[in-house]
Amino acid sequence: MPRSALLRVATLWAAVGLVGCSSRSYEADYQRRVSDFRGDSVFATLAPTPTDVLDGRVRLRLPSEHTTPKQDDGTKIRAKPPFVRDFPGYVGAFEKIFTVGNEQLPAVLTVGVVPTSLRRHAEVEKVILEQVRRDESFPKADWERGREVVATAGGPTTWDVLSLAGSQEFEIVVGGNPDYKKLPGRCEIWVSADPRQEFCTVVAYRVPDPLADQLPTGVPQTVELVARSVAIVDPPADPAADDPGAK
Repeated sequence: MPRSALLRVATLWAAVGLVGCSSRSYEADYQRRVSDFRGDSVFATLAPTPTDVLDGRVRLRLPSEHTTPKQDDGTKIRAKPPFVRDFPGYVGAFEKIFTVGNEQLPAVLTVGVVPTSLRRHAEVEKVILEQVRRDESFPKADWERGREVVATAGGPTTWDVLSLAGSQEFEIVVGGNPDYKKLPGRCEIWVSADPRQEFCTVVAYRVPDPLADQLPTGVPQTVELVARSVAIVDPPADPAADDPGAK
């Protein structure tokens, strides 16, 4: 084969090789971007920035419509499930009011954080379950243990879950007037259960059934997304610890 022909063949194969390499690189990059997009889209119903609780030691992303905290100490009925008035480590409640017909119905996310130096997660769960079982709607309630999740912020990956579906009291507003009414509803309570965690995080989400269809995601899915977003933040550095001359 003439030298010129050999050069043309070599050039052609080099071009094919470059295209193949470029194609593989493009495909890998494309798949990574698709994966990232799917991950982001799953969390699209949560607020884009996290909320700090417990003096900033714990962060989590709230449902996007629940970012305004209730301004109370947790004594109002909507702040906590009525069957868990002693809510372990209560730090806040975040709600959204929806209008359904002539009624205003609340969807409430309640958050608690307990340092495990004070109470382990098994003790937290015992306190919750004893209260729940005293409610006439949930005498046989029990924990589903060891629910594994993919934590997106380095937080807990193992949670114990209490799923409660049945008649329960809600604070609603009818014609501008508050009222207390028993409605069929759903409540999910998640307790972080990693074996060597610094904090036990409790997340509860409660919604009356007439409101469920108006939510962007179901109650179990919403709580799971919030749980996956939990992050434990290191305490701020102590300047005195870095200063040998400090007393």
